[in-house]
Amino acid sequence: MDSSILRAGLSWGLLLTLALHLAACGSEESPEDQVRARITELEIAGEAGDRGAFMDAVAEGFEAQDGGMTREDFSRYLLLQMSERRRVQAQLFPVTVELRGPNLAVATFKALVTGGDGLIPDEGRLLDIETEWVLEGGDWLLWRADWRTSVGTP
Repeated sequence: MDSSILRAGLSWGLLLTLALHLAACGSEESPEDQVRARITELEIAGEAGDRGAFMDAVAEGFEAQDGGMTREDFSRYLLLQMSERRRVQAQLFPVTVELRGPNLAVATFKALVTGGDGLIPDEGRLLDIETEWVLEGGDWLLWRADWRTSVGTP
């Protein structure tokens, strides 16, 4: 086979691959996927003990626990949780996101949260979590959160 034909074939193959890749990158994530991605960002920030990064995703008008906790209260709560436990980890499952308008979404999920001072967690809780997210300036921000110990767990 002529090497110029082979090079032309490879060039077209590379161009086609590049075009398909760019088309896939250009596809926009759905709002539901954007909220799920934001929840993952919070999970990573929480596990890293990065309260600042976590709070960057929390809206100014945030409230939690049926209105009993403000954004400032929540920030202090995170500080307490992160300072009491050297290591905190969470497993979230399944994350269900429902749009309630163009700028509002509700996400519900369970979270297995473990923590402690050593490598092996010495405490854990299974929580039922419901969150509301608001789209502000192109970013999904946590607007409301309520959590309860999951039924059937101690």
